[in-house]
Amino acid sequence: MRALSTLLATLALGTAAFAQETKTLFYMRAWPDQLIKFDPSDDSIVATMRNHRGVCHDVVLSHDRKRLFMTTGQRTYVEVVDLATMQASDEHLFRDDGFLVRIEEVREQPGGSRWFVKLERLEKKLDHFVVQEPEWLDYDVVEKRIGKRTKELPKAIRRGARISPDGAKWHVFDKDLVVVDPATLEEEARIELSKPMYSGLGAISVRGDDLFDGRVAGCYRFLYTMRDPINDERTLFGLVDLDLERNKIADLIELGANPKAWRWHVTKDLKQAIATVRGGDGDQAQGDDPEAVLYTLDLVTGKKLRETRVKLRNGLHLGAISPDGSKIYFVGRGHELVVHGADHQYLKTIELPGEHDGWILRVDD
Repeated sequence: MRALSTLLATLALGTAAFAQETKTLFYMRAWPDQLIKFDPSDDSIVATMRNHRGVCHDVVLSHDRKRLFMTTGQRTYVEVVDLATMQASDEHLFRDDGFLVRIEEVREQPGGSRWFVKLERLEKKLDHFVVQEPEWLDYDVVEKRIGKRTKELPKAIRRGARISPDGAKWHVFDKDLVVVDPATLEEEARIELSKPMYSGLGAISVRGDDLFDGRVAGCYRFLYTMRDPINDERTLFGLVDLDLERNKIADLIELGANPKAWRWHVTKDLKQAIATVRGGDGDQAQGDDPEAVLYTLDLVTGKKLRETRVKLRNGLHLGAISPDGSKIYFVGRGHELVVHGADHQYLKTIELPGEHDGWILRVDD
């Protein structure tokens, strides 16, 4: 089912060049108020910064992957952090006279000059608060001005919406991929994922994020699942390339039965993926250490390369892998990263300058 085309050849060359020319960095939060820049090539802390407004409650990566939008100040501020300098370049305060407000979500809009901001609201009374319905703000980032207030996002982008790789449109993932104009909120195009490509196939359900990270113009690559058309109890698994210029599925690569894995992390050259699968945990009632089952998959052949049961300290989970897949990072409660090698065996423990919150953001610089 592999369609050899000029597009896919271009994708292969572009992916190889991207893997060689860019540097990967990790960004992590440490309690109470630190942001850590970490280089997985030598496992060093490159820089740290403290939020101006205290504890950070949420982080959003900008579409251009150059800034973080960090919710701080008891969830009333959004601090904009420049990743290159590790400095706060701007901040936005959200308040409403007579109300106690808390930022629940920040969502960048196409073009980057506006956000959707969801607020929780409590009306201040003399001796108590009255819980109000949450509201969404259409916020002008440049003017720092609130526009329209609504109870919900527009219906067209309420579920499964993300900004297109070129930053110009909404891409809404549901049964199909729908291209939505951000100004009119009208459908402009559609890639039919729910319609089988050929007789006997099923609908495609994409999983996770774009493996190209928006770096390959005009194309997405996702992991997908599909119900086996012959055996209803079996789910197929593979890679799908979506051509955003022709609005069609460019390639569908079946890798076999779905391994029922989660927390997928893919190497920079897109040739291997590492995840955890069911079957771990251990018998903690008997005093055993928790366990995880690591799973390494060859994304070219679909062959399982390795599956290993590993013991972990309580509260850890798979958080990231190094760009080449040679190191696997477990994070969670505590001040450390626990590192395993490509063979799934323990390598070392890295101490951090604060309590890690279990979140690692990988950014290719």
